[in-house]
Amino acid sequence: MAAAMTYSMAVGDRDAARLALLDQHYNPSSRAFLESVGVWSGATVADIGCGHGAMTAWLAERVGPDGIVYAVDASAEQLEIARRLVGDLPQVRYVHARIEDAPLEPGSIDWVYSRFLLMHVADAAAALTAMERMLADDGALLLEMSDVGALRFVPADDPAADLWREWWFALGRARGAAHDIYDRTPQLLTEAGFIIARRDRFQPVSAMPEAKMLHALGFEQCVPAYLEHAGADPAAIDAHRAFLQRVVPDTDIAVELYATSQYFARKRPRARRL
Repeated sequence: MAAAMTYSMAVGDRDAARLALLDQHYNPSSRAFLESVGVWSGATVADIGCGHGAMTAWLAERVGPDGIVYAVDASAEQLEIARRLVGDLPQVRYVHARIEDAPLEPGSIDWVYSRFLLMHVADAAAALTAMERMLADDGALLLEMSDVGALRFVPADDPAADLWREWWFALGRARGAAHDIYDRTPQLLTEAGFIIARRDRFQPVSAMPEAKMLHALGFEQCVPAYLEHAGADPAAIDAHRAFLQRVVPDTDIAVELYATSQYFARKRPRARRL
């Protein structure tokens, strides 16, 4: 389907190692965020862009057998892995659909949760509008947005360290994805009919090899697209690859991973909308 053309990473089992590392470094904060806003037992939750289902499994446990979790993803391969991970829990419903197509009934969801999805869609405004529409009037959006461009190696004493960043944003422009959405998120939320009640920000920092491998695996997945669509020079690709081979095992060099903003946003009351 069309959405797959904007997604720059691998899907299915080909991305299992990278997503496992992403979960390792981001799931604790995601779970703490969801706990702090009070997702309750018996609630109806939509996990939009559920991927391999790590957060779907946690949400299913949180809402319990009296709740419902809709695991929504545009990739059938991702959903198949989510099914294997989560299992056939009666409170989990798997939905193969793009969020832009508004796959769930209007006003039917207590909590819409989405992590790291909107940078990959062609029309982020339409995706947020669909999320707003599916929420009940007293429902809330729980949105985690990643600033991929904030990744830094420290100390950064090699010009090859940052070569990937220009290609990442160029690839987003070439494929019609919103790789630059991070700073525009508050405006997009307002335009979609939300009131931002809370915004938290965090950024994992680690010198451990597995933290640096999170970037290295993602980089290798994107290399063919960087060469074909982002104007990357093969020699520069090799230079960044050589840099990673040197720094990944070096515990004197740390990585500041993707900075993440967590938004808790309410629907704007209808009477107050323009």
